[in-house]
Amino acid sequence: MNVAQPNTNVMPGVTPIVPFRPAIRSPHRLATGFLLVYLFLEMSRSIEVVPLFTRVNLHLALILIGICFLAALLTGGLLDAAKTPVVVMFTAFTCWLMLSTLTSQWRGGSLQTLIIWVPSYACVLVLPPLVSNLDQLRKVFYMLAFCLVPILLMTVAFQSQLEGRDDTAYGTLSNPNDLALHLLLLIPFAVFAMKSGSLLSWKTIVCAPAVLFALIRIIRTGSRSGLLSIVACLVILFVIGKLTTKLKMLGAVGLIVAIALAFVPSSVLLRYATVFNGTSYDEGMSTGERSAVESTRARKMLFEESVRLTMEHPLFGVGPGIFSAALAGEQEKEGKIQTWHEAHNSFTQISSEAGIPAFALYAAILLYCMKRTISIYRRARRDPNRLVISQMAGTLAVSLLIFGIGATFGTYSYTIHLPVLAGLVQAFDVYVTKEMKTAPAPVASPERTRLATPTLNPKVPSYVRNRRLRDRRV
Repeated sequence: MNVAQPNTNVMPGVTPIVPFRPAIRSPHRLATGFLLVYLFLEMSRSIEVVPLFTRVNLHLALILIGICFLAALLTGGLLDAAKTPVVVMFTAFTCWLMLSTLTSQWRGGSLQTLIIWVPSYACVLVLPPLVSNLDQLRKVFYMLAFCLVPILLMTVAFQSQLEGRDDTAYGTLSNPNDLALHLLLLIPFAVFAMKSGSLLSWKTIVCAPAVLFALIRIIRTGSRSGLLSIVACLVILFVIGKLTTKLKMLGAVGLIVAIALAFVPSSVLLRYATVFNGTSYDEGMSTGERSAVESTRARKMLFEESVRLTMEHPLFGVGPGIFSAALAGEQEKEGKIQTWHEAHNSFTQISSEAGIPAFALYAAILLYCMKRTISIYRRARRDPNRLVISQMAGTLAVSLLIFGIGATFGTYSYTIHLPVLAGLVQAFDVYVTKEMKTAPAPVASPERTRLATPTLNPKVPSYVRNRRLRDRRV
């Protein structure tokens, strides 16, 4: 039998060129397909529309995430994923929520919150083992980009307005701020899909109008946190970007201003202007402006109350999902009007409901994901062969920044947004780490050896020095 012998005809000091080998297909492609369907239904909120047509709740989300969990367990990747930093922190966070439920002021309500949280935690578990190569990562990014389309269709089919602000009349996106955040989280993935294809590719044809329509919807919601997210992203991209990127940012600013002037009602524009007014009233304010100022005052009060409850219950809090009930109970005892509102700050809501340890874990997850994506982006952007990796890292970093800003002004403590982003970051980090370890080193070009200049001794006769020079040159 002929055995292939290794090639020994390699110049010393030169790394041999490694031939290209196609990526091995994952053995769990079907399970990855179920995961894509689950993420699409959840992130596009189509899961809320399906019962309207079937007339019955099929519990598709639970069925799909159960299949994904079983597949990840059978393939053996679940145990490896359980050791990754993001999953470890989410596991610790979930365990602390369980302990907080035992000490909750209303165990039944906290148990319902915990049940809602379990599928989100399962999503973090199954993402790293079922999304393990670049092709699968790209499919997840494209899927998140196309989630814009069903949401925008729902804003048309269930169109509604709240004090002149756009929202939907059905589902969890009936709040204008929630609608704005959801659209903003998906726009970076749509931009990635457009950049990965040509100008006339089908991805660009689908995503470009979706991004433009989504910007119109976001500005029409009157969400001040959404506007702050847009400004923050534009400023960061302008600072770190190249000259062409800066020119594109200026064009994007001009487009946003044109959209605001052409499609946004004047009452919504006046609402944006209240960002600089704080909590002070003016006699010349319109009804929309007064509503915005009252909203700011209410948010400030709820923030202060959430901090106070955190200081009174620093270890386990009042119980997961019980902030509004606990605050309303105290207001009833004091003879005040019961507000029954959430904290409108995801971080202080977690600290008041589950204690400071839960807040530390939640913040650590977000900061760790931001750090990893920025680190990968900085390393990959220097290598033209890793352009896709740098674009993916930038997309995840922008989405995490948007979520961080939105979570500061909204209640998204137990939603699926952070688990999906964090699980995707962990899967992306695992892939990039393996790819950079197995990537061949650049081929070294042989350098010509330079002859050392001989040191001449003036005491040696000239004819001897000339002979030595000739011998050394030979």
